[in-house]
Amino acid sequence: MNALAMSALALANRSAQALPALFADLATRSPAAEIIRLDSAGHGRPGQGAGRYIADDLADAEMAAAHPRFVFQCANGRIFRLEAEGQSLSVEQGGAAGDGDGDDRDAIQAAIDYAQAIDARELRFESARYRVDCPIRVSPAKDIRAEDGHPLVVRASLALRGCAALRSVLDFRGPGGVDPDTNWQIVATSATDPAPAVWRGGGLFVQGDTARPEPAERRIARLEIDRLVFQGNRSRTGQYVFPANPADGDGWDITDKGFWLQDVYVGEVICRDTDFIGWRGEIFYAVGADDAIEQLELARCRIVTGNGNGLNLGCDPVVSAQDCEFGDCKIAQEDTGKRRGHFRNCLWRDCEYVWIGGGSTDGRLYSYKYPTRDLAAPVPSTVLDGCRFEDCTLVWVNSWVSGRIRTVDTAVALSTTHGQALRDVDLEVDAWLDRRAGFHALALYGPASLTEPVAGAPAGTYQQPPRQVRLKVRHFRSAHAQQQGLEWLGAIWTGHVDRSCRIAVEGDYGNARSPNGFDNPLSFPRVDFLGGNATTAYTAHGFYKPANLTASGVVPPCGPVMALGLASEIAVDVTLPPHPAAGPAFGYADGQSVRIVKQSDTGSIRFAKGASASMAMAGDRTLDKAFDWIEFAYNRTLARWKESASGLYG
Repeated sequence: MNALAMSALALANRSAQALPALFADLATRSPAAEIIRLDSAGHGRPGQGAGRYIADDLADAEMAAAHPRFVFQCANGRIFRLEAEGQSLSVEQGGAAGDGDGDDRDAIQAAIDYAQAIDARELRFESARYRVDCPIRVSPAKDIRAEDGHPLVVRASLALRGCAALRSVLDFRGPGGVDPDTNWQIVATSATDPAPAVWRGGGLFVQGDTARPEPAERRIARLEIDRLVFQGNRSRTGQYVFPANPADGDGWDITDKGFWLQDVYVGEVICRDTDFIGWRGEIFYAVGADDAIEQLELARCRIVTGNGNGLNLGCDPVVSAQDCEFGDCKIAQEDTGKRRGHFRNCLWRDCEYVWIGGGSTDGRLYSYKYPTRDLAAPVPSTVLDGCRFEDCTLVWVNSWVSGRIRTVDTAVALSTTHGQALRDVDLEVDAWLDRRAGFHALALYGPASLTEPVAGAPAGTYQQPPRQVRLKVRHFRSAHAQQQGLEWLGAIWTGHVDRSCRIAVEGDYGNARSPNGFDNPLSFPRVDFLGGNATTAYTAHGFYKPANLTASGVVPPCGPVMALGLASEIAVDVTLPPHPAAGPAFGYADGQSVRIVKQSDTGSIRFAKGASASMAMAGDRTLDKAFDWIEFAYNRTLARWKESASGLYG
């Protein structure tokens, strides 16, 4: 063979070494020193997971040992590693089949780990469905930082992005691909407690910094999840006792969280067009110090179906959620704090209750139920913009919540047993009655006494009356509710409520009574019943004291409309008190109106001029016939009720 032929052969061999091949076949090559890049035609099969591999300073023996799915050593000893394309990799480049049949967990986790090692910023899911089997857990269930038994773990900034025509589904199974609903592991509860505990492992485990890294950047400065479905395959059984029962696996399984971030520090968490569906514990769980997450953004996400909480924010990020859905679980949202939150066009549904609002979690005075704030910082706020609550049974609203919401078969309540110093709420509720009957669309509960202790606080620390709470509710009944004769109960308040609070009520009440504080309320915030003109309907709408007037005396207002009756054909003189039972700090508001309607023709009720210093009358007024009425307006400066209108039919 002459020199020319030998040179041509060498060139041909060099070219052959550089031709694309499957990932495993590239390791059999012996590329020349000047070749620094090799192309693969695919990882496991042609056309899937193709990529370019580079021989650079990162491609060493240590990298090859740590990431064998992405790094290989050639026959001549040279080492090549997968080169990110624009800082982007795909799980197929790590060997994920994406056919929904075989377990892709190892390939996906390897891709996450390799992206972290080379500082890639995006991991693509290019197929429609990936099966993810839960690995075996050896560590005790309460070993929070142990990573074994977690299907997927993220430790650095990364974007997980579905790139298929439809959103990519991560199909989570139990060990070996078993049904996680009916199969689980049994592990020790803790290092000191060998009692058996259920372990299902959840979905995505976020392993951020365990200590606040400032001034350095957080290891997970930005975690982005886009166009993915985390399908847990767990059902909602309605058994909410936690932890789950080791005998049958049922209950609120606190080891089974779809998104699991606990006691670590991260920067931004952004989820778009992503669902977390079917987990036995908390579905989206983010708890820890106040700044465990700096910012949380949710857009077009569904966080649904399970035995625990849907969205559990036990930290104080800036939250933005738009067009999201939470529910089909025990608690659709458990909200213990936030610096600032804005929920726009979101839906909470099918749950036992929802908990919205709060204050700082890290700067708690006494407990997470006691609202706290940093007075040097802007007021905490949760804004509900065009949001809906459907079949939620009860929505607890705590401090610093504002906006307008729509409810269906759902009560809204503010209570100092739940938010022990309620303040600064401005909420409008369009309440619809459809299939549920006999409940209050709105309730405001103050403490029963001013010495109700705050749990965990120093002695002498008591629950505070609600302050600066403004509530408006519009009542509606669907056509079905009207056909079935379903009725509301009137809006109510109880306990000690500061006189700065206001309640306004209107709409289709059916035969519900007007807003009221029951028979002799401790407090009387400003209450407006926008129910229309004085007609016979007031005897149904008014808070009725049936046959309880047996003698003359003081009748405390219990609502803006009252219907009074007498037991017999007697004549009684009635006056109104200058203050509610708890004193002037708890009512009445200046300009408060009270209308009193006579229930029937039996007996007569007289309001006499000069009978009381707390009343101002132009003359004696007697309610004699059914539906006779008189109205008073309160002058706070004078602590006096003044006659403002009357309608006497006698």
